[in-house]
Amino acid sequence: MRFSAAYTFQYSKRPGTPAATMPDQIPDDVMADRYNQLHKIQQEISRQENERLIGKKVELLVSGHEGRHDLDQNRMNGRSADFRLTHFDNSAQSARPGDLVEVKVLQAFANHIVAGAPINLQKTKGGDAHATWMSEKGDKKILLGIPTLASLKSL
Repeated sequence: MRFSAAYTFQYSKRPGTPAATMPDQIPDDVMADRYNQLHKIQQEISRQENERLIGKKVELLVSGHEGRHDLDQNRMNGRSADFRLTHFDNSAQSARPGDLVEVKVLQAFANHIVAGAPINLQKTKGGDAHATWMSEKGDKKILLGIPTLASLKSL
C-alpha cells in the first residue's frame, strides 16, 4: 500500500502523558534523522502518486485563493475527493469557492497538482453563499477572535 500523502511529525514530550516519562527515550538527533528519512521517501511516493493523475480528469471542491501566486496567475484551488490540493486555471473567473469543477491534470508535484481550466462546472449552494458573503461583506477574512497586528498597534 502507498499513501498519496502522509501527515507526519516528530514526537515531542507532552506534560502529563505517560510517554513523556517512559525510559529509553530516543535522542532528538536520531528522531530528526528518522523523520527526515521518512519525509524524503514519502515526498517521492507522493510525487509518483500525483504523476499518475497527469492527463486524467478529477473533480474538485473549489476552496479559493490560498497560495501567494493565485491572484497573479488567475488560479484557484480545490481539493479532490482524496484531499489532494489542486491549483487550476480560473482565468475565466467562472468557478467560485464552494462550487464543484472537473479539471484535467497537467502537472504533478509532491505536495500538489496543477490542472487546466474547468471542463465542467457545477454551481452549488455553497458557491451561492460565498458569492452572497462577498457581495455583502467584501473580502474580509474571518479571524476567529484572533486580533490583527493593526488592532494591537491601535491599543
